[in-house]
Amino acid sequence: MSSLKITIDQRPIQVEEGTTILTAARRLGIAIPTLCHVEGFAPSASCFLCAVKIEGRPNLWPSCAMPAAEGMAVVTDSEEVRTARKTALELLVSDHAGDCVGPCQTGCPARLDIPNFIARVGAGDHRKAAEIVTDDLTLPASLGRICPRLCEQRCRQCDVEEALSIRNLHRFSADNQRIALRPYMPSKAEPTGKRVGIVGAGPAGLAAAYALLRKGHAVTIFEAHPQPGGMLRYGIPAFRLPRSVLDAEVRVVRQLGADIRLGQRLGRDFALADLRRDFDAVFLAVGAQGSRGLGCPGEDLALPAVEFLEKLEDGPAPQLGTDVIVVGGGNTAMDVSRCAVRLGAKSVRVLYRRTRREMPCLMEEVEAAEAEGVQVEFLVAPVKLERKNGHLSLTCLCMELGTPDASGRARPMPVPGSEFAAPATCVIAAIGQSVEFGTEQAPELGFSKWGISVDERTLATKLPGVFAGGDAVTGPDVAVRAVAAGKLAALSIDQHLSGKKVTGAPEAVNIMMGKLDEDELAIMLRDIEQAPRAPMPHLAMEKRRTTFEEVELGFTPADATRESKRCLGCGCGKAIPCRLRSLATEYGVDPARFVGQRRHFTRDTSHPDIVFEPGKCILCGACVEVARQAGEEIGLSFFGRGFQAGVAVPFDRPMAEALKKSANRAAEVCPTGAIMLKGTGCAGCRMA
Repeated sequence: MSSLKITIDQRPIQVEEGTTILTAARRLGIAIPTLCHVEGFAPSASCFLCAVKIEGRPNLWPSCAMPAAEGMAVVTDSEEVRTARKTALELLVSDHAGDCVGPCQTGCPARLDIPNFIARVGAGDHRKAAEIVTDDLTLPASLGRICPRLCEQRCRQCDVEEALSIRNLHRFSADNQRIALRPYMPSKAEPTGKRVGIVGAGPAGLAAAYALLRKGHAVTIFEAHPQPGGMLRYGIPAFRLPRSVLDAEVRVVRQLGADIRLGQRLGRDFALADLRRDFDAVFLAVGAQGSRGLGCPGEDLALPAVEFLEKLEDGPAPQLGTDVIVVGGGNTAMDVSRCAVRLGAKSVRVLYRRTRREMPCLMEEVEAAEAEGVQVEFLVAPVKLERKNGHLSLTCLCMELGTPDASGRARPMPVPGSEFAAPATCVIAAIGQSVEFGTEQAPELGFSKWGISVDERTLATKLPGVFAGGDAVTGPDVAVRAVAAGKLAALSIDQHLSGKKVTGAPEAVNIMMGKLDEDELAIMLRDIEQAPRAPMPHLAMEKRRTTFEEVELGFTPADATRESKRCLGCGCGKAIPCRLRSLATEYGVDPARFVGQRRHFTRDTSHPDIVFEPGKCILCGACVEVARQAGEEIGLSFFGRGFQAGVAVPFDRPMAEALKKSANRAAEVCPTGAIMLKGTGCAGCRMA
């Protein structure tokens, strides 16, 4: 056979006649992306991802089907080529009927692998479930008690009934491993010799320390309080987050090697310059532990909510008297009011200037407070606090809702002539919190209206080697976002310490179906056990009002298994190895660029080994050829024309009859999640 000389990206190679450009490039170690190509199969050139430029010829050519010719000069990577590949990918994903990851996972700030850990719970593999939640969340048992469940807001069960109880399930997984005979202990890399100083032992600081220690870096945490935990300890009562649970999770960080130095405050005991001198990198994770006042005359007579909760933790507990008024409508207001009940107050009133609908806290917290005897009063705002004859008197005005303010909520407006006085033995201000950190502690840093200025992608400050995250950057926020910030900071710091370009976390492209119609929901629900959301067992009410014992008692194994069976498993079983998603990420694809009417979601689970979702098919034909080569009696065929074209089993027969001998091979060559092995992720895949 005669040979030919060609050049690919200016590199010469001699190949046999009939060799394709793709094969020649691979011999040179040049990677040309493909989706439809399978070694040994006739080229289909359907995806056009392998497009290359041949000098002297117009247009681009599919390298998988183009034979080499004498003297041919090929360019595999140029702006024109990359643009064409990106466009081809955007066309392929434009009507993709499938989710790369479940909507719940995209709703979790820490990106917990929710479908996977829930699948493990359902299968009874509680140790693996615990490993997943512990690796992703750092403080899974704590977050499993106090997280605001942002993930559940996106659960597709909401379209049918109540959301899956995701938070309670990851609490179950974390608790299960915490009390195990051999608790899961995350692995550590070999020591790097690098040292990181972290300011703040709250959720952001602990999460960053956990991830950095696992990378082999040494970590020292400086914490101003007598105990670690930040607002998890000093802002959340023990009846919601038992200290034994928090202590156990902090202990894991210590066992990984963290040196936690308590009673050390930045700006008082050390300066940022000291940290920059003594450490290779610094992470600022100070919390929002300052309190906002009532904003009216006499506000200094009110007890700040954060101070009240701190005294409960480190003692002595404040004396509240019999009649307590709490001003505010957030979770802290609910926590404080429930604490007041437990401290013996006979009357506990919460005053909020808007209505129940506008309250920023979880409604379950309001309902829990009311069940314990707290009286929540709406459309009331304080205008003056004074002490009369040894007693406090809070003058209030009734309010009515007006036009929306900057937060998007209706603005409370005073009702003329509605003034009234509310007597109290103690008034607690739970209006909001603030970050007590600014230019006086670190004049070298830049600050925004919320906190420290950082690059949002990396959390790097303007000072080399100094990063910041959590409340220090965003202002007061929820703990799960602080944990997410700690994870991101650790990744960026590791890049910095490794001498790499600091880019933060790579964000994979996520193709999402969006809202499903009734028929599609029915298909997704077909193999799912339909049952009401599992209720959380609670401590008896007579004990709740008089003790700081944990109120929510946690799922039993039977509860957890039953609840996990409600998961729709929306994510794709091939989301990690999927070549379509990988290439879409590499080429910076916009999934919405050519968005229009997508294909209808459907799923065939009739085969014992595989799941078939034709809406993910890109018409590469690999599965058709696999069936043909295997001599399948029915096999697979193309049908339809244009946008209606697809792959299906002839005569509307089930997939179980089409691929009797070649199912595993078909799943292996499928470049997307159109054909997946069961047991790899989605609800259909998990079925045996």
